[in-house]
Amino acid sequence: MNKLVEAGKRGRGQPPKEPPPDAAERIRALAADGFSMRGVAAGLGVVQDTLRKWFDHDQALKEAFELGRERERHVLHNVLYRAAVEDGNLTAAMFLLKSRHGYKEGQDPSEAGGRVTINFSLPAAMPAANFMTVSHDSNA
Repeated sequence: MNKLVEAGKRGRGQPPKEPPPDAAERIRALAADGFSMRGVAAGLGVVQDTLRKWFDHDQALKEAFELGRERERHVLHNVLYRAAVEDGNLTAAMFLLKSRHGYKEGQDPSEAGGRVTINFSLPAAMPAANFMTVSHDSNA
């Protein structure tokens, strides 16, 4: 009988796959090129669950993915910004105003971003002894 079974443990197939030595750089580059988590995993020759496990066990790999995503966001934002400012692309300009500055069409620009907050303060629960019973005379 197998030693693991004798010890009350079951084998779980192959040992876990380890990330390659250059995993952080490859993850960052793939994420910066717009690959999703699934795409990054495929680029490394593993399934998405394996990549998630690597992220759980190695914060540097997760950070590399987040840095790659931030790089992608920066590049896309810069392209959009240049299209709006340098090329006069009104669609790009409107998108930036709406998404980053809370602009809404038809709204007075002086009201942009001015949101109203309403807070309701309710009293604490009262003990039963504080409640009164009101008698009602049905003949009155």
